[in-house]
Amino acid sequence: MGLVTRFARQWVAGETMADALRVANEANARGIDALVNHLGEHYREKAPVEATRREYLDLLAAMQTEGIRGEVSLKPTQFGVLIDRAYALSEMIPVLEATRATGRVLWLDMEGANTTDDTIWIGEQLLTRYDRVGICLQANLKRTGDDLERLIRDGARVRLVKGAYKETPEIAYRTRSEIDRAYLSHLETLFTRARHFAVGSHDGRMIDRALALAKAHPTPFEFAMLQGVRDPLKIELVRAGHQVAEYIPYGPNWLPYFTRRLRERPRNVITMVRSFVSG
Repeated sequence: MGLVTRFARQWVAGETMADALRVANEANARGIDALVNHLGEHYREKAPVEATRREYLDLLAAMQTEGIRGEVSLKPTQFGVLIDRAYALSEMIPVLEATRATGRVLWLDMEGANTTDDTIWIGEQLLTRYDRVGICLQANLKRTGDDLERLIRDGARVRLVKGAYKETPEIAYRTRSEIDRAYLSHLETLFTRARHFAVGSHDGRMIDRALALAKAHPTPFEFAMLQGVRDPLKIELVRAGHQVAEYIPYGPNWLPYFTRRLRERPRNVITMVRSFVSG
């Protein structure tokens, strides 16, 4: 357990909001934006959902007070989408209003495939109230090409990731080559047709391709990477003039988050160990 805690400190800011604000300030000092997430998911009762809403409102207020450059990213299942998607939307709207008041972007994380439709629906509803809303899409899902077309038409921002959830072969690509091919295809679409997006990857090949596409297309974009992963590369990209955001999770529910990342995609173990050793 002690070793797990040591590893987790690299990937998770800590258990408290103060921990997240500290790591966000440190990221800003290195020229990196913060993308903060309060850990928690799969809530089926309203009390923890409403506590989560209050936590994010306090977090946004604290980020504004401390002058932190960055955004927050919400998980739909921590806002009650498993209870009812209309209820989840109602709980997110106060967070959206607080985000809009400070001119920040509100991001929605993408979770398991069973909530993809609801997440996109919520994102579209939020977009009718504020145009700076972003949604994460996972390249491993076979449906993502259609979802990407839809969100581009909606004017949403997109954070493209490979996908950390292990889904069935009927709905998802399972091999690395298939996922990489899908990711590169979606990346081309984003650079040629999107208005602003995030390249969410630690894979040098995906990052190199994004850098090459950026030379041909002036589309505004940023790189998004996890806290504690490929820190030297983040600095290299910042020094080269690129915008980089660091995903900073925090909260007492860090252990389920941490172990799920390792369990659902074993390759994350390699990424974690490499980052831990280099760090």
